[in-house]
This record gives sequence, C-alpha cells and structure tokens, in this order.
Amino acid sequence: MNINRWIVAALSLAGVGVLAAGANHGGPWSDRAEAGASYATVSVAKGDTVYGIAREHGSNVPTIAKLNGLKDPSLIRVGQKLRVPVKGEPVRKQVNDEAVPVMARGKSLGEFTLTAYTSGPESTGKSPDHPAYGVTSSGARVAEGVTVAVDPEVIPIGSRVYIEGIGYRVAQDTGSAIKGKRIDVYMDQVNQARQFGVKKGVRVELVE
Repeated sequence: MNINRWIVAALSLAGVGVLAAGANHGGPWSDRAEAGASYATVSVAKGDTVYGIAREHGSNVPTIAKLNGLKDPSLIRVGQKLRVPVKGEPVRKQVNDEAVPVMARGKSLGEFTLTAYTSGPESTGKSPDHPAYGVTSSGARVAEGVTVAVDPEVIPIGSRVYIEGIGYRVAQDTGSAIKGKRIDVYMDQVNQARQFGVKKGVRVELVE
C-alpha cells in the first residue's frame, strides 16, 4: 500500500488526541493502596493503555498484566480497575518463584516510535472504491489487531512482533514516512488513529 499519512501525522505532531496516560486517574479509585498490599488501584480512563499506566507508576506491562490476570494487556476497558505497584515498594507478584521479566518473547529490537494509520484517504489517499483500498504491501488485507507498517530494512515483511502495551502484530505494510525504528499501527477508525497520537520509547521484540 502506498501510504500517505500526512494528515494523521500532522494531527499527531500537533498533539491532537495524544495520549496523556493517567491524566484522568484522579478519581476516588486513584492510587488507593489496600491495607497490607504493595499495590494501589487505578481506574482506566478513555485513551489509557497498560503501557502508559505502567510507565506512570514506574512499572512495566508484564508486571501489571500478571498482577491483574490480563491475558491480553491491549484489551482493557474504560472504568476497569487495575492494580499497580506502589512506587518504591517491591512487587510481590512472581511466576514460578522468579521475578516477572520485563520482556521475554523474542529478540529485542530496541525502542521505537509508534503512530497509527487507516485505510482511508486521510492516510493512504485511497477511497473505498480504489482497487488497492485496504491492501497492504505484502498483498494481505489490513486487519485491526494484526497489521502494522514497518521499515522492511529493520523488520522484515511477514515478521511477527511484540509491541509493549499493544501486543502481538504482524509486519504486513510499509510507508514512505515509516523509516528506521518507527511503526505505524493499523486501525479501522480515523478517530482511533488520531487519539493514538505519537508514542515514543516503546520496546519492540521480533518474535519470528
């Protein structure tokens, strides 16, 4: 797909919809530590991700996921209550008597900058009646929760990656603005892509 994301990118760089993780965590459930526990409870606000909440509280995604029994950290809902480690307190949650690793799914590729895009003209310049609408560089059709655009010099097309705070995705697409350590996450809705904004310093692993 010939990606032209100038509108989404412009909105992102202008700060439109950029996630301010935890900005709405000031409610009655915010940072409420339970007696005898080394964690507090926060309420998920619109636009929050486990990655953002973890960074805000000096933790990491695997720890938050294990503490809350999240099978897929990318699937959280507004109003959901999550336990987070209290800053400065040891995390007691362990697996097989070993501390939860930060990431242990594949080969570390380092930290990336994340943006988001759609199939529509705001990102690709193609309308739904275009023959290449919704078709990625790999030939596969885009799918939310699966497709990401990458620089094939960094991540080979067809590779499976794990993106911290996002989950597993497949490198199916490319884009003229996607160079180096940058990943564009496919989303169906324009407002979702705009709200996603720009996320920097996100750790990525090459699974296969």
